[in-house]
Amino acid sequence: MQGLAAGIDWEMVDGGGWDADKAYKDSKLCNVLFTRELQRRLEDKGSKVTCNCFSPGLITRTGLFRDQGGFFLSAFDFIANNVVRVAETVSFGGDCLVTMAVSDALEGKRGVFWSNSKPGKHTFEEVEVSAEAKDAQKARRLWELSEQAIALALKKQQA
Repeated sequence: MQGLAAGIDWEMVDGGGWDADKAYKDSKLCNVLFTRELQRRLEDKGSKVTCNCFSPGLITRTGLFRDQGGFFLSAFDFIANNVVRVAETVSFGGDCLVTMAVSDALEGKRGVFWSNSKPGKHTFEEVEVSAEAKDAQKARRLWELSEQAIALALKKQQA
């Protein structure tokens, strides 16, 4: 969290230089940490609101890889979708979001992570997260640093 702790001008959460692959992975970790901390805070206030997070899997046709360059993008898309078959469709990704919003399977679930557990197979279920993603202290720190980053951004905007 050194990057976030440094203030408004940072490239990576850990304070390192830009790395697109690590940034993507860090974003997933932060998503889980933030979700778990929000759920904890909701429960502390006695709220019945639930908060969960998800990843629909690798979806190559959304523009996420637009900065990778033409040949790489074309080759990666073809291989992921047609050779190793680990990519999912945009439609499946949308269905995952709908599931998170309205599925009875999430009734009573709090602070959990759902994912495409078998890439390319259109599976979507609750999955166990890493020990790091379960770190309540790290989740609390991310929340606090996020609050500080928002305050700094608003202050900068108002100046």
